[in-house]
Amino acid sequence: MKFDELLNITKTSYEAFLLHTETALRDARPLLLAVDEEAADPEKLAMDMALLRAAPVVVVPLHSEFHALEEAGHRFLMADDGVYLEVRRPWLYLIQRLAEQKAVRMPFGAIVPKVEFAFGKIGSALAELRAFGEVARLQSPIESAASLIWNDETREWALRYPLPIGEPTSGHIQYQQLLLAEREHLTIDLHSHGAHPAFFSETDNLDDAGTVKISGVYGNLDQQLPTVAFRLCVLGLFITLAVPADKIFTAELAAA
Repeated sequence: MKFDELLNITKTSYEAFLLHTETALRDARPLLLAVDEEAADPEKLAMDMALLRAAPVVVVPLHSEFHALEEAGHRFLMADDGVYLEVRRPWLYLIQRLAEQKAVRMPFGAIVPKVEFAFGKIGSALAELRAFGEVARLQSPIESAASLIWNDETREWALRYPLPIGEPTSGHIQYQQLLLAEREHLTIDLHSHGAHPAFFSETDNLDDAGTVKISGVYGNLDQQLPTVAFRLCVLGLFITLAVPADKIFTAELAAA
């Protein structure tokens, strides 16, 4: 056997050994659970550990470089001024502070809140937003609903209308969830309020709780210039998004 071949085999074996060792160390690394593992109920401990793996708590480094979440999911960040939520989706990267504290000096690093959309601005879906506006006007005062799907491979939008459950009314609409293909993501969830103003009701709050999406409401569809309301929904956190109604309802559409 030639020396180069032997060297390659040795190098491959060593890399496999390193990978196996890193995996073993990562799996054995203790989780941040305030529990006596020897005294705890094994079944309950397993459930707590599974929850912590699904939504870990990590510390923002004070001296080293912060490494952002790479895979889809979320985790909680302990920073020098409080607790932050970090969320990754194919179309979204977000860091937002959940709780602020400055009384106790904590030996953690600082983090900057941010909201980044992979598709750029909501205006990139302006044609689809306008198309739903036309449909919502025609169906008003009956409520209507639609979903904007973003494909992270083609980076294109698709407007789809879910099948309603029951008969929509002027104050209520319920619909089936859409089936998505691979690389498709329900990104903007739209519904209308007919002749009523655009706002998020308690029912909307319940429906949006626990989801990660952008919600939009169209209202006052009997007026020349309707109203709209948009927000980013992140696991119960609601962030208002400024979307001008006159950008969606152009002069030609508003006069129709």
